Amino acid sequence: MEETITTYKPLDAVTFRQAAIEILKTAGRPLHYTEITKEAIKDGYWRPQDEEFIKQHMYQAIKTDVRKKRYGSVFTEVAPGTYEINRLVVKD
Repeated sequence: MEETITTYKPLDAVTFRQAAIEILKTAGRPLHYTEITKEAIKDGYWRPQDEEFIKQHMYQAIKTDVRKKRYGSVFTEVAPGTYEINRLVVKD
């Protein structure tokens, strides 16, 4: 039986980028953007029924950060669609 989350943080409370950073820090290992999305929903950032929307925007937010900032991005792409925290940029 699927567990229903009754409380969640409003969409404007955190950006997709911020959520991805927190989830990757907590995981301590690279995650595919679909896994990041699932964790964001599980952690209560967004509602489960918005998963497809979140997945698309999560990927776009991470990919945009990598593309615009290159080596200064907080994310490193380790495989297609799979990211980890760039420890040269994020110290904690």
